[in-house]
Amino acid sequence: MTEHHSRYRSQQPTALLFLLLIALSSFTQIVNADCSASDNDFTNDPAIQTMTFDMGYGPQEFRAYVEPDVSTFYNAPPGSKTRSKPKHPGWAAKFINMSNKRVRLFWDPQNGGPGSPITILQPFEAGGTASFPRHEFYVTPYEDEQEILHRWSISPPQAVYYYDPITVPGDEEATQTNLDNLSVQEFESYRRHVDNRDFAKHYFNFTGREYLSMYPRNKPSHKIWRADYFGQEHWVTTRETHFVEHPQLEELSPIKKTEGRKRVLRDDEPRLLQQYRTQEPYLNMTLKVLSCAPRAFEINNFLSQTEVDHIMYLTTGMELHRSTTAGEETGTERDQTRNTRTSLNTWVYREKDQIIDTIYRRAADLLRIDEALMRPRSNDEYPKMGSKGSIAEALQLVHYDVGQEYTAHHDFGYSNMFSSPKQPQRFATVLLYLNEPEEGGETEFPRWVNAETREGLAVEPQIGKAVLFYSQLGDGNMDDWSHHAALPVKKGEKWLMNLWVWD
Repeated sequence: MTEHHSRYRSQQPTALLFLLLIALSSFTQIVNADCSASDNDFTNDPAIQTMTFDMGYGPQEFRAYVEPDVSTFYNAPPGSKTRSKPKHPGWAAKFINMSNKRVRLFWDPQNGGPGSPITILQPFEAGGTASFPRHEFYVTPYEDEQEILHRWSISPPQAVYYYDPITVPGDEEATQTNLDNLSVQEFESYRRHVDNRDFAKHYFNFTGREYLSMYPRNKPSHKIWRADYFGQEHWVTTRETHFVEHPQLEELSPIKKTEGRKRVLRDDEPRLLQQYRTQEPYLNMTLKVLSCAPRAFEINNFLSQTEVDHIMYLTTGMELHRSTTAGEETGTERDQTRNTRTSLNTWVYREKDQIIDTIYRRAADLLRIDEALMRPRSNDEYPKMGSKGSIAEALQLVHYDVGQEYTAHHDFGYSNMFSSPKQPQRFATVLLYLNEPEEGGETEFPRWVNAETREGLAVEPQIGKAVLFYSQLGDGNMDDWSHHAALPVKKGEKWLMNLWVWD
């Protein structure tokens, strides 16, 4: 027996300061926007608590998110209110392939018919979907969809399911034989999954939540606005003021991605096409807490009517395509458009023109993120990141007609920690409403934590309004409660844009 197989585990401001910051802004990368929260407000989140655990390497500590008592969401004494059980029974379902073989993941309709393909799980990787109690899934060899290797029935609160053909319960000899057949790299991958599974048990016992990331994953590098109680308000200012007049078409032009640092605007410089904006030097954005778990906020008048009109004008020259859902498998005979999403969509890139660029800059200030991170960068901008790519996706422009919807889902996915050790994943979503349907079309958070109703939290679309919510918790775990849906449009139509930002 080789050495690596025999060792199953291994160790593992004042006014003066304000003026100084302005003076330095042309040389340093800082967020120029001012806001109501201090750095301590962001870093000293009382929901983050120290968890002590031991996985066989000695005592360790982890700063874990523990959901506050629901009473505190009403500014009431702890224990004075009881959490309502949501009517929506949905749940995240993550499936981990702990083998060194590719397998196919299927949803079983339990009607005698063929399974519906979900995704292909590469060796020691994971995938998943949103699901419901008693739904059944199974995996097959990649080459043979008829042979069922393992089957699961969804049973909340369990959200993570493991396919582990290496460890044979009750048979140490067979287990050791399987371990011996792994390469050094495969053994290390398997060991890390075993550690992750052990950590997840400690995490669940401490927090009451499943660990949907892969341990170890760092806490988010970006700030997360506090949501201590319903109706809580924060404010942040931005130099990216509203457009109130539409520029001449010949004045709008694409922006070169290669300009990098040349795109930086100092705080004392005019904004792009400043002459078509309001005369006020700053725009104040107010974030109002709609939900504390998940953390969701509304920002009224994030977009001006002129900006909305411009986006809608852009749609006349864009072809909309049937929307797809994250993680859909392609390349099989049973490829199909899922009924979970029936909308049409297209993509609008930041470099489209100066108005779209302004929306990104404003969103960066809202999120307390340097706008340079949300575009391609020069070599000397954040060189330690290891990538010059944007952490923000293109804006997704979506249209819903009568009857169209997007059933409850998550925006996050499941990263491969072996090819991407930092496990990059969607961090925050900013929804931008472009019109108001006559009836229906609300954004719903069906599992929001509250003490008053079993119904979901439904947010009505309003022209120019933004909704911000986070897909990650402050400890780096994915937030299962960020489940959300676009309810069916009953009358009229619905237009909106999604902005996804990664961490």
